[in-house]
Amino acid sequence: MGAVLRWLRRIGVALVVLVVLLLAASGAYLGWDRLDPVRLDVPAPGFTVDAAGVRTHVEHWPAARPSGRAPLVLVHGFAESTYVWSRAAPLLAADRDVYAYDVRGFGFTDRVPPYDLAADTDQLGGVLAALHLERPVVVGHSSGVAIALSWALRAPASVRGVVAANGDGTPYFGADRTNAGGGARWVLVDPVAPAVVTAVVRHRAPIRSVVAAQCGPGCPVDDAAIDRWRAPFLGPGAVDALVDVVRQPLIGLTDAQEAAVTVPTAILYSSEDGSFGRPEALATAARLRTGLVAELPGARHLALLGEPERFTAALRPEIDALDGH
Repeated sequence: MGAVLRWLRRIGVALVVLVVLLLAASGAYLGWDRLDPVRLDVPAPGFTVDAAGVRTHVEHWPAARPSGRAPLVLVHGFAESTYVWSRAAPLLAADRDVYAYDVRGFGFTDRVPPYDLAADTDQLGGVLAALHLERPVVVGHSSGVAIALSWALRAPASVRGVVAANGDGTPYFGADRTNAGGGARWVLVDPVAPAVVTAVVRHRAPIRSVVAAQCGPGCPVDDAAIDRWRAPFLGPGAVDALVDVVRQPLIGLTDAQEAAVTVPTAILYSSEDGSFGRPEALATAARLRTGLVAELPGARHLALLGEPERFTAALRPEIDALDGH
């Protein structure tokens, strides 16, 4: 028994030493990063508006052939920015104005907590007000679907319809779907979490790997494209904001809230999307009571960036149908 206790004591001491070394190394790495930060001179096309008190970056693609049809407002997902729409938006702007904005905490929008669904919904409403948009069609991608549907639930008369693209508007993880914003909560310890995130965004390789896996063979993964992804995360306070975001429960509506949405909706999913495939799309369509469901065979989560022509070809009929309402 004494030998076992001694071994347990040694293991405990070793674990404490490892934790102390990890904390010290993380702190030292962050200190070095502050002395030698990476800054990328990547332009942010577009302009800024005040959206519910948040200085928000917006891009606008004017209609190539104005038709009087409802404008589109594009809402990106987690760790994305207006960049993910940069290839699809010009195609969608063939006959109507298209707008995209950076959700609080991401892209070139100011980092202003709280990072929760209520605040994100406020921001979307602020964008619509600042741009003086009357009853647009809102297209959400991934977790951006939750923001779009949340606004539609709050102010149904203000939007013509919502498209859920590669996302179902509810938390992705966890069996309990009865609590808004539920799902997996990641507990990230300072200074380890900021050090890990900083190490990732300082280098192109890990971001290139993730983007290529989610996007497919048609995705731009050259240095310039990857720098466009990581530039916003290299700005002052960006890493801390990202850590704060992922510490929160994943944003999302409950099943009951989603079923209460009354505005016309449509679903677009990619068959090779590991987080939102056919079963999830059909379940979402049932909750939203919509028959507008389109599939992109062989496409992945970031089809809007990797296969913009196919993405917009599948999306346009759904938008036209919602516009017809």
